[in-house]
Amino acid sequence: MQRRSRLAAYVIAVTNDQILLVRIAGGYPGAGRWTLPGGGVEFGEHPEAALVREVYEESGLSIESFQYLGIDSRVYEATDNRGELHAIRMIFTAPLSGSPRVTEIDGSVDAARWVPLDAVGDLDTVDLVDSALGLIETD
Repeated sequence: MQRRSRLAAYVIAVTNDQILLVRIAGGYPGAGRWTLPGGGVEFGEHPEAALVREVYEESGLSIESFQYLGIDSRVYEATDNRGELHAIRMIFTAPLSGSPRVTEIDGSVDAARWVPLDAVGDLDTVDLVDSALGLIETD
């Protein structure tokens, strides 16, 4: 059995009691589910640079400043039948605003939107959303 690790950086942005979420595109693991903007750190790329790049690709919003919150670390059975995947996900928070739009063509997400915090439970979200919400105070 093959074992792999994947380092990724994600942002949890909450503004006016709304959270920024993106929807995973068809053809990707978790298609149709909602997650945080962010994604994989490329070889040689600093995680903070990956955060800025991924958030822009997936939401069209630019990060000016951010704060590190913590790490979510999980082991999954890989969806590609290639063994286990250790997902190491760095979670940051950043003050974002504006109308989100996906800028990456044929990327891993197909929609971005602000969602009222009290409506997140009505969406089909990945576990990362709950993990990140547990790291911030939303009062």
